[in-house]
Amino acid sequence: MNRTTWPSAAHALTLAVIIIVLAGCHKQTADDFISAGDSAVKAQKLDEAEGNYKQAADIAPNDPRPHFSLGNLYLTENKPQQAQNEFMRAIELDPKNAAAHKALGDLYMNQAQYPMAEEQYRAALAVDPSNGQYHTDLGTALAKQGRSADAQTELRTAIGFDPKNATAHYQLGTLLASAPGHEAEAKVEFDQAHQLDPKLVPPEPAAPPTVTAAPAPSEPSAAGTQVKAVNPPKLFLLTHDSPVYANADSTSATVGKVRHKKYVRVIGIAGKEWLQIRLKDGTVGFIPTTAAE
Repeated sequence: MNRTTWPSAAHALTLAVIIIVLAGCHKQTADDFISAGDSAVKAQKLDEAEGNYKQAADIAPNDPRPHFSLGNLYLTENKPQQAQNEFMRAIELDPKNAAAHKALGDLYMNQAQYPMAEEQYRAALAVDPSNGQYHTDLGTALAKQGRSADAQTELRTAIGFDPKNATAHYQLGTLLASAPGHEAEAKVEFDQAHQLDPKLVPPEPAAPPTVTAAPAPSEPSAAGTQVKAVNPPKLFLLTHDSPVYANADSTSATVGKVRHKKYVRVIGIAGKEWLQIRLKDGTVGFIPTTAAE
């Protein structure tokens, strides 16, 4: 080898060694796998996303982020128990992870475990007390437990932090609508909610009086159950779909059907198990109390 070629060969060898060393030094981090998992979720490649998040968890066992991402992924796949386990693991690693507390609270709400949801929303608020959404969530959980006054306080607080929180306005309107003497205030909240989010439709106002006499305080239904009049009628939010029966008896004829998340006008109560309602077309019938709150 002559003097001219020797430096060039040495230079090429040095570059090759550097490239090999750099290639060996580059290892994928937890951030890399989390980012790859997020991209896979957007591409609807859920199995691939799960694998990436698990790789991230293996590389960084004390990092709550992969577990939080896995929890959200399992919710997408309708695997609530696995989602719960991952959210709890994220909270175990980072007790001040407000987003994980909220996610776990939402999961409990979907399972109607309202006291447990309340606990998680309070934990989220302990970390982020000015978060209007967390106050809205807590207010909803309290309302589900029949704690209307506490729920109203949380919802008003949520609106104070974010006056454009349509859900908080609507939920507050719902509570006020069921409180005697607060109908006008309820309407203001419903109107505000609808203005902010047209999908939130206020319940229909009370029907104008008709010449039909209201049921007597102790009027029996055709099935023989005594009906106590609700005067004035009250709006109740349905929590379940239900047939409307001609009498306070599930074996009687069906005269209609009502659906959950809609309001019904209750005009009477039959015992502890039945509500007498009037439909929009004027039909009067009965639904179980378990269908409304």
